[in-house]
Amino acid sequence: MNPRLLLVDDDAHLLELIQLQLRGESLDVRTADSGAGAMETLKGARFDAVVLDLGLPDASGLDILKRICTTYGDTPVVILTAREDVESAVACLRAGATDFLSKPFDRARLIASVRGALTQGKLKREVSTLRKELQREEGFGSFLGNSPALARSLELLGRAATSEVTVLIEGESGTGKEVAARAVHAEGNRAAGPFLAINCGALPETLVESELFGHEKGAFTGADSLRRGCFEEASGGTLFLDEVGELKPDIQVRLLRVLQERTVQRLGSSKSIPIDVRIVTATNRDLRAEVDAGRFREDLFYRLAVFPVILPPLRDRNGDVDLLAQVFLDQSARELGRPARGLSREALEVLGRHTWPGNVRELMNVLQRAVILEDSEVVRTDALPAALVESAFPEGVSDVGERSEPAAAHARATPSQSKVGGGLAFGGEVLRFVEYERAIVLHALESTGWSIKNTLASLGIGRATLYRKIERYGLRDERGEVPPSDD
Repeated sequence: MNPRLLLVDDDAHLLELIQLQLRGESLDVRTADSGAGAMETLKGARFDAVVLDLGLPDASGLDILKRICTTYGDTPVVILTAREDVESAVACLRAGATDFLSKPFDRARLIASVRGALTQGKLKREVSTLRKELQREEGFGSFLGNSPALARSLELLGRAATSEVTVLIEGESGTGKEVAARAVHAEGNRAAGPFLAINCGALPETLVESELFGHEKGAFTGADSLRRGCFEEASGGTLFLDEVGELKPDIQVRLLRVLQERTVQRLGSSKSIPIDVRIVTATNRDLRAEVDAGRFREDLFYRLAVFPVILPPLRDRNGDVDLLAQVFLDQSARELGRPARGLSREALEVLGRHTWPGNVRELMNVLQRAVILEDSEVVRTDALPAALVESAFPEGVSDVGERSEPAAAHARATPSQSKVGGGLAFGGEVLRFVEYERAIVLHALESTGWSIKNTLASLGIGRATLYRKIERYGLRDERGEVPPSDD
């Protein structure tokens, strides 16, 4: 589609002249002869640029400009003005106009001005689109899940984001506290400013003060130059103090003073520097219990816990594990170039039965590992950590051998197998499935003289799967070694 341009002027002859001069520029040109007509036309369609006369019969051109900039911020406006009214045109530029043309103007000047406005409008829309995508990636849209527990926490965070209130995010490790802090920043009024995250628990004790508050040159041995602390570095944006419960008492005192006075003093200086930063903190500790135990200052606690929000652990987010697992699987498969596309019913059941002490971070790691180990499109339980599988299915799981031909493989393994009392008999002994599978793989290896090539043909499984099972069951030949490939 050709760019759409709106011409606004009460002089019909001038409108015709401008349209004539713009002929051949591949533009879809519309016209309006009043301020009210311009706003009504803009309401009905999207325009890529506007050429606006200051001398309209029903309204001030400056007022119409302000209304366009307020309502249609991505639409650039070129002002038309009489030569003696340049001062008003300058006021329009300050109010948001892209350019102005003094009457009379030539064709080259008109075309250059319109092209410039169209280019600027395109850039504005691209920036707007990128900002929306960034908000989706770093805002609350980055949280995946439909559980009521998560929804309640996100609602509270959303309310906090629109204010300057100090937020304390509580929750177990791996629940996404830094993601939540970034979302508060991305959805708030300071989104255009910096976001600086500091892990208070990871800072060396000797460098905590310097990192947080900065230092002057020569403040201590090794201070070879001036350093701005994170409160200054995050000016105009958000400072996220993660694991704030790890701060030592003397640092807690300094932090309290910064929050109370909204100023910071660098080490080695007596000068107070005003700060303009939003504070978001997080902890996996119970700060109230820390206060009661005398390890955390009560006055600082109340400064930080103005708006506390608890992120629920994954075990309390009913139904979210399946959704997150599929998302992490897709992401890992795409990044690693692996074939995995989904999870078997048994694999999903294993994930659903696990309590996830490491929360979302643990689930992400498990899926990434599974994607690396799985050679087919469906991730099955043998690609999951053995501890998870055995905890979920103490009696064994049925999807491990589905990639092979189980009947043929079992027949080759031993003539004495049969189903007995819900278990599987191997040489007269009832075994769990994992023990049964180990016996089958070991029998195939021994019967082929530990030939990998012949074992693959015997079991009908892939090479990577066989080596995985060898490692999983600790199988070794008579020399105590894993046989190399004999292709």
